[in-house]
Amino acid sequence: MSMSLRYEGGFYSYANTLYDVRIYQEDYSGEVGEIAFTDVPLEIEWREVDKLEPVQSSSAKLQLFSDTDREFVGLYTVKAGSVRMDVLRDGELYWSGTLDPELYEEPFAYASGYGVELTFADLAILDRLNFNGEGFKTLREIITESLAKTNINYVSPLDEHISTKRDRYDDDGDSLLDLVSLQSQNFYDEDGEAMSAREVLDETLRPFALRLVQKAGRIRVYDLNALSSAFTPETVEWSSDDSTLSVDKVYNNVELTFSPYERTTLLLGEVEEKSVEGQRVTVWFSTSTNNSDEIGFYIHLSDTGEGLTKNANAKFFRIEPYYSGSEEAGVAWTVKTTRRNANALDEANWISYVQDPSSTIGDSLLTVPSTPYMAYAGIVRDNYRLRVSLQLLYDPRLNPFEDSSTINEEGNYEEQKNWANFVYVPIKLTVRNEDGSVAYHFVNNAVKDSDSFANPGEKAFWKTGEATWGEAWLCWYQGNRRDESGLGGWQENKQIIGYYRDELPAMFDKWGSGELIDIPPMGGYIEMEVGTGIIIYDYGREIKQGVYDQCRWMMYKEPKIEFVQKNGNEIDEKDIELSAWLNRDAKDTLTIETVVGTMPTPSPAALGQVFDTGTYFIRNEFIRAGVTDQLEKLLIGTIYTAYATPHMTLSGEVSILPSFMTYTDRNEPGTYLLLSETQNLRNDTSYISMVQFEADDYEGIEYTT
Repeated sequence: MSMSLRYEGGFYSYANTLYDVRIYQEDYSGEVGEIAFTDVPLEIEWREVDKLEPVQSSSAKLQLFSDTDREFVGLYTVKAGSVRMDVLRDGELYWSGTLDPELYEEPFAYASGYGVELTFADLAILDRLNFNGEGFKTLREIITESLAKTNINYVSPLDEHISTKRDRYDDDGDSLLDLVSLQSQNFYDEDGEAMSAREVLDETLRPFALRLVQKAGRIRVYDLNALSSAFTPETVEWSSDDSTLSVDKVYNNVELTFSPYERTTLLLGEVEEKSVEGQRVTVWFSTSTNNSDEIGFYIHLSDTGEGLTKNANAKFFRIEPYYSGSEEAGVAWTVKTTRRNANALDEANWISYVQDPSSTIGDSLLTVPSTPYMAYAGIVRDNYRLRVSLQLLYDPRLNPFEDSSTINEEGNYEEQKNWANFVYVPIKLTVRNEDGSVAYHFVNNAVKDSDSFANPGEKAFWKTGEATWGEAWLCWYQGNRRDESGLGGWQENKQIIGYYRDELPAMFDKWGSGELIDIPPMGGYIEMEVGTGIIIYDYGREIKQGVYDQCRWMMYKEPKIEFVQKNGNEIDEKDIELSAWLNRDAKDTLTIETVVGTMPTPSPAALGQVFDTGTYFIRNEFIRAGVTDQLEKLLIGTIYTAYATPHMTLSGEVSILPSFMTYTDRNEPGTYLLLSETQNLRNDTSYISMVQFEADDYEGIEYTT
C-alpha cells in the first residue's frame, strides 16, 4: 500500500522531549498540512490483558485543533487501515497505528476553533481481516504477514526474548520463530472459511506461551521465562500518591484442551455443480411404462467446470433429476442416449455425446487440482493407512438410475454381469517435495497381474521416481465374480485383487470399499490422477468387446483419499485434554483452548501439529526451563508458575516508561511485568499496573488426568 504524508506537527513534553506526529494516507497526493494540538495532544494506551494473553494491542488518542469546520472529516471517508499515524520520540520511531474510521466525533455547534479526537490502533484491524495464508508458514512468517496487514510501521527485526527450543541441539542463534512451521490449512474450517487474522496470530503464539506487543517502535515477542532474566529491572518512580498494592489472581486448577483438527479426508475432488453449464440432454426413458415421453433426468455436458481438471476429450457433467437420479456432478467419458420416441433397442438410434469406452490406457482423464500436504509421522505411521476411492458409473442401461427391464436394456445389463467381473481403472498417486520434485509414487500392478490377492504393503508399495500409467490401479468386483459385477449404477472401488476366483478372506469385507495402502515413507504433497481407459475381464480372464460396445454411461466422480486406522476403521478424532492442580485453596478454574500443539503420538491426519521447518517432520516435544515435554505441559508449567501462588500487583502514576523493560520497586522488590499502561506524552507520565513474575518452575505440578 502506497502511503503519502498528509499532516505533520510536533510538540514538546514538559520534560522537553520532542514528539513528531506524522499522518499518512493511502494514495494521497496533495500538500502536507500542518496540525496543531490541544492541551492533551496524545495518549497511548496498552489495555490490561491477562499476563499470558498472546497479544497486547495498543491504541492512541490524538487530539487536534480544528481551524476550520470539519477539517479532518475527510480522513473518515476512506477504508480502515488506509490512514496511519507514526509518532517519533526525539527523532526515533516510537509508536504506529492506523485510524479507526468508526470512531469519529466532533462538536457540531462550532464552525472552527474546536478540538477533534482521532483514535488510532496498532492491531485492531486484524479482527476485521481474514487469514489468507497457504501451505506451511513459519511462526515468523505468520507474525510478519499479520503485521503487514495492519499497515503499521515498526523497526525491523522483531525484538525476541524466547526461551523455548526444539531440543538441546538448537544453537543459541537459531530462533524458534524460524525453526518450526504450521500448516495454513489448520486455520480454515471444513467449508474453507478462514479464521480472522487476529485469531490466527493469537493461536500461533498461545501454545508456546509467547506474547507480542508494540513498544518503543519495535515489535517485541517474548515469553515470561526468557523475560525474567532479559533485563536488569528498572526502578519505577511514582509521581503521585494514588499508587495501590494488590494481589494478582490465583487459580485452583487449569484445564487445557488442544483440538488437533484431525482431517481424515486428505483429498477430495468434487465438481461444483453450478459451474457446469452447457448442453442439456434429456434422458426420456422411464421404466414405469413403455412411453419414451416420460422424462427420467437431464444431464448437462460442458467443457468447463470447477473442482477437477479433465482431458480435453471428456466432458464435465451435471445431473438434474426429474424422476430418476440425484443432483451430482463429475467427469464423463461416455454418454449415449436415444432420440425421443425412437426405438431404444436399435443402436442406430443411439446418440453419442462424448467418447466410446476403451481398454486403451495412457493418458490423464481427470486430475484433482488440490495437492494437500501429507505429514510424516515416523514409525507411528504404521498405525494408519490411506483409503483411496473413486465413484464410477459404467452402465449399458438407457437409464442407469432405474432397474433393468425389457425396455431398459435388461439383456445388455445381464451380459455385463457375466462379462465385467474384474474391472481396473488406472491411477497415479504421486508424493512431491516442496520444490515440486518427485519423491515417491504408488505401484500395485503386481497385484493386478497376479492370480491372487495381496494385503496392503504386499506387492503394493511406494516407489521412488515419477509414475507411469499402468503402475497403479483401482479395482471393482462383486461377490463370486462369476455372474456378479462390480459395475452398474454408481459403484466405489474395493481392495485390489488379481485374477482370483476363490473365496476372499473375511478381512476384505471388513475393510469395506476403497483401496487401502500404506502411508508413504516420507511427508510431501500428494497428487491424484485418474487415467483414460478401463480394463474389464470376465470370469475366464477374457476381454469381451461387447461390454464396451454396449456401454452407454462411463462417468467418474469424487476421487478421494482418506486417513484410516491400520485395520481400515475410521480414525477416532478426539481432543487432547490435560488438567493440573495449581492451588487447592483457590476457587476458580483457568480454562485454555488451543488449536496448535503437540500430541503424545503424532498423527499424519492432524493439521494443528507443529512441524520442523524444511523437513516438515512432526515435532511433538520442546524444551523450556530445562524441561523437555509436550507444548501443553510446558504451557501448564508457565501457568503454574504464574498462578499457583500470589503475586504482588502495583498500580499508579509513574514517570513515563518509554522503553520495553522489566521493572522493580524499592519497597516491594522483585521483577515486574507491565499489565497495562496509559502514557500521557505531554505530562511525561504513565499510569501503570504491573505484576511480579519469575522464571518458569515446574516443580510440584500435579496433573489430574
